[in-house]
Amino acid sequence: MRSTDVLLINLPTGSWYKERLAESNSMPPLGLLYIAAVLKDNGFAVKLADFAVEEFSKEKLSAYLDECQSGIVGMSTYNESWNAQKILCEHIKANYPAITVLAGGAFATFCYSDILRKTKTDYVLRGEGERSFLQFCNCFFHKEGFKEKVRSVKGIAFLEENNQVFENGLAGRICDLDELPFPDRSLVNLKNYVLPFTVSTSRGCPGNCIFCSSKSFWGQKVIMRSAENIYKEVAQLHKEYKTNLFYITDDTFTASRKRCNDFCEMLLQSGIKYIWGCESRADIVDEELIKLLYESGCHKIQFGFESANNEILRKLKKHVTIEQIENAVRLAHKYNMHIQTSYIIGHAFDTKETIEHTISFARYLRDTYGARVACSVNTPFPGTEQFEKREELGIKIYTDDWSQYLLNVPIISTDHMSRNDLGYYLGVGQQLVD
Repeated sequence: MRSTDVLLINLPTGSWYKERLAESNSMPPLGLLYIAAVLKDNGFAVKLADFAVEEFSKEKLSAYLDECQSGIVGMSTYNESWNAQKILCEHIKANYPAITVLAGGAFATFCYSDILRKTKTDYVLRGEGERSFLQFCNCFFHKEGFKEKVRSVKGIAFLEENNQVFENGLAGRICDLDELPFPDRSLVNLKNYVLPFTVSTSRGCPGNCIFCSSKSFWGQKVIMRSAENIYKEVAQLHKEYKTNLFYITDDTFTASRKRCNDFCEMLLQSGIKYIWGCESRADIVDEELIKLLYESGCHKIQFGFESANNEILRKLKKHVTIEQIENAVRLAHKYNMHIQTSYIIGHAFDTKETIEHTISFARYLRDTYGARVACSVNTPFPGTEQFEKREELGIKIYTDDWSQYLLNVPIISTDHMSRNDLGYYLGVGQQLVD
């Protein structure tokens, strides 16, 4: 007898990544926890296995499958988890052939054809997952007419009997995020995470960076939760888990100044001394904003500066200047915030001179303002403008193995830099990390 309708799985992403993640910023898989909450609200029994922080083995997987007896296994996929995904699907189909396997997430959205043809995945859900997963479950567990009904699921992709891929576009956007239930954190062991209490407050990004796939996944519009709804979730965390700590995971939490201000004022008026962190674009930072963030408990802030060359930033469509970046870091330092910055070496437009200048600027931010500086190598991920225009940009990719698309191993060369050059400068940049 089935005890669980759906088993959701967060795939492991490789040993090197897991070690770094566990040491620095492991966090619950909010996307899956949102899907779980929606499914449970609609009467489905759901469990979740997070193999990003748990031991991943065929035996452990079998133990979950034997316990759950679920009809559906749904996976959140990443390019780094490509090999684990293939192993997991092979194991399920060899030993539990009655289970239907779904894949979702950004990687599945852009690489759905490879997933369907090269793994034993039955269906891919492309785009935002809550509504399409619920629609799929409604079709699946009411068996009559499933084969025809499933074709109407927005975002669905699968292999037809003639081995051609059927796909029904991207799932439609959820326009009112306040209507979603809060992520169901009861499904995971929060002690497994360095950052157990994370909050997502919007979907999409106002930027157009050529190295980011956000626009391709979410579309042009940024959809935000209200300040009131965000505060309700934070208050629930305090009430249920007795915690005053949380971290906002958005790419640019401060994109709406009014919403940010309203949220900070709610924290201040609560009488609870919250301690939290977020990421911000540098171009909207001024002292008034930093002061309010700090006074409301935001003691950690992150800025991505990507390059120390304004012309390269313009070509990347970052829409920020190096002067704005230093100003934001300087103000955060003035208020004694813990500052995290990140940058990328090996852009299509980089030369040895621009990379050396960027690394020097990172060292300057570290030594002058106490910022932690994280360096990664340019990697053209599927869904990004630079992946689609790689030949035009002079980027050569040396592998078609998705598991090699990492941020700490060069897989490209450019018109100006060899693969070995990028490896050398990546090593130089990584030496700056504390």
